[in-house]
Amino acid sequence: MITIPVQLSNELAQRVLPLQDRLSEIIELGLRELTAAGEAEPTDLQAKQQALDALLSTGIVMLPRPIASRQPRRRCTPIRAGGPPASELIIAERRRSYEPAS
Repeated sequence: MITIPVQLSNELAQRVLPLQDRLSEIIELGLRELTAAGEAEPTDLQAKQQALDALLSTGIVMLPRPIASRQPRRRCTPIRAGGPPASELIIAERRRSYEPAS
């Protein structure tokens, strides 16, 4: 037989003390109830969540945060500047690079 130390709150310990000779029977009944309710074995979702929580607690794994929930995206408008448009400057630069050197 194995001895398992258990820590109980004062209130629970007061309820259990009169029944301590039947504790193994109570634990067995409780385990049967948990199994019947399907809570003894974690579901796939619970197992995945537990694994994810364990990985996140290490600090090595970081999940991406949803961008939409942070801040609304600010609209970036072009800067108004004097002079010709950038597209015209690029075209002029390309024409100069293709001209034969004199």
